[in-house]
Amino acid sequence: MKSQIAIFICLLCLSLPAAADDLYKWVDKNGVTHYGDAIPAEASTQERHVLNRHGVTVKVLDRQKTIAELNAMAAAAARMEQEKSAEQMQAERDRVLLDTYLSAREIEMLRDRRVLAIEARLGVTRHYLENLRAEWDELEVEVAEYNFPYDANSELPALPEELAERIVFTENAMAEHMSSLRELRTQQSKIRSRFERDISRFKLLKEQELASVTP
Repeated sequence: MKSQIAIFICLLCLSLPAAADDLYKWVDKNGVTHYGDAIPAEASTQERHVLNRHGVTVKVLDRQKTIAELNAMAAAAARMEQEKSAEQMQAERDRVLLDTYLSAREIEMLRDRRVLAIEARLGVTRHYLENLRAEWDELEVEVAEYNFPYDANSELPALPEELAERIVFTENAMAEHMSSLRELRTQQSKIRSRFERDISRFKLLKEQELASVTP
């Protein structure tokens, strides 16, 4: 059978014009092997071989990828690029850690200073909020003497405009300070988490350094 195929290839090559240097070989979806000096469009989904005039494969043409395969390849390439970028960022972060600090204790001291600085701001914000709440309690006493919230059947006098403005101002100020408290607490938590990661990473890097020089 092989000798028959070889003879067929030789005969086919001899029948090609002198200018034709290549012969193509492919297997269709039914498993039938074909030879020719041109590849039909439907064969693009199959692997194709380029043969020289002696019937020897000189090049293999990959089959055309499906949309799903192309999407999968793009996704894999994107993941590899992300992983490479993450590795580069981690390497740079490691370099900064080792160049900046001599010990984990130095990182802990800086962490404590940052946390205490935010704690001081929290204290000031709490103090302002306590004053605003005290003012709000006083406003509630004053408001009780007026028709507020408005009731058409009430005989109390209408709420003065100046008092209404104080209510709005105090309420808005309390809301702003409450928001500031939440934001500062979030910042403090993030600082603790970031420094804890840095401390753990620094210790690991130092252990690796020690292991690399220890016989």
